[in-house]
Amino acid sequence: MNHILFGKEQTLFIILIINTTNLSVMTEKYTSHLLWLIAVIAILITPACKSKDKGPVQAPEFKVMQLKGSTVPIFLDMVGQAEGIPTIDIRARVEGYLMNWSFEEGSMVHKGQHLFTIEKDQYQNTLDYSKADLDSKTAAWEKAKLDVARLKPLLATNAISQNDYDVAVTTEKQTRAAVASSKADLEQSTLNLSYTDMDSPITGYIGSVQVRPGNLVGRGESTLLATVSAVDPMYVNFQMNETDYLAIMRYVSNHKGQLLKHGPIKVYLTLADKKKYPISGDIDFMDRNINPNTGTIALRAKVANPDHIIKPGNYCQVQLVLGERDSTVIVPQSALTIVQGKYFAFEVGPDNKVNRVPVAIGRSFENKIVVNAGLKPGSSIMLEGFQKFQEGMTIKPVLMPDTLTLPGPGAL
Repeated sequence: MNHILFGKEQTLFIILIINTTNLSVMTEKYTSHLLWLIAVIAILITPACKSKDKGPVQAPEFKVMQLKGSTVPIFLDMVGQAEGIPTIDIRARVEGYLMNWSFEEGSMVHKGQHLFTIEKDQYQNTLDYSKADLDSKTAAWEKAKLDVARLKPLLATNAISQNDYDVAVTTEKQTRAAVASSKADLEQSTLNLSYTDMDSPITGYIGSVQVRPGNLVGRGESTLLATVSAVDPMYVNFQMNETDYLAIMRYVSNHKGQLLKHGPIKVYLTLADKKKYPISGDIDFMDRNINPNTGTIALRAKVANPDHIIKPGNYCQVQLVLGERDSTVIVPQSALTIVQGKYFAFEVGPDNKVNRVPVAIGRSFENKIVVNAGLKPGSSIMLEGFQKFQEGMTIKPVLMPDTLTLPGPGAL
């Protein structure tokens, strides 16, 4: 807004009017006329009191980026849960009092490592009895065999009756069967005694102990003592909807040569802390059918876990890379604004006029975001000054280079 400035001539003129006014005060009937005259004169001299014209207003400067477009991977995203395969329950297979365990709960145990001991006395006694019983029955069988061998020649000379010989043969068969039964009892006794010492069947992490020493276990049931889960490799189960399944199958059909050269479709994981797991995996299982109740199909990925970062039960985001898309726009997240849940960018036209345009966004990474629609390579957008934005305003762009890229699939 221009201020009213007075030169010397105007100042003297106003002083003259004021003096005239002071003189006219003495005449009361002229007072209102003089005040009206002063107002008219002030209005007439205002244009002459304005400041000199400073010239045209300069357009404000703002940082502007011309988008060049980049190549970005095409993903399918799903939620998965880790599973240790195999996961084995350690159970008491014989009845007895739990004596002790020989590992640290929650630690890594190795295949064949001793875990639990159940009271052995009754099983050792049973084993000793079985051994003695086998020895006794073996001796009886040996005597029966000798009787048959001794009586057979006598039968040929009619020195004994056929009945006596038949009794000897039957006795030999009975004692032989008794020996076989005793051997089975001995083997079972040996097996039961071995069940009092429980070793880990696999290498993996063992959970907490479910029964403390001194408690009776295995009475009428195979009491759960602990659980061991393998952790390397780790398996991740996830569900895929029918639409994504068809997209994958079509991708596989159209890229058979590429898959033969570079291997199967890779699976990338993002863990619960939003950080990327550094090792990719492969799909090792796909169910035979789509679940009619959910419209999804079950899949499983196998991934190496050498540092044991992933634990059974971990939830993670599963990403499948189906290819790449060229000429994709990437912008700083700060270059977008949200109005009523919709994203907008401020596009600068060839005439340097700014217009707000709606955009459809895609995947984001750190402070960058993919724009799927609304902008294209070659478009220029404002990077700042949104609070001063007015539709159609003209700016003086300060060009900034477009160096925005997204990392490879393993980092997204």
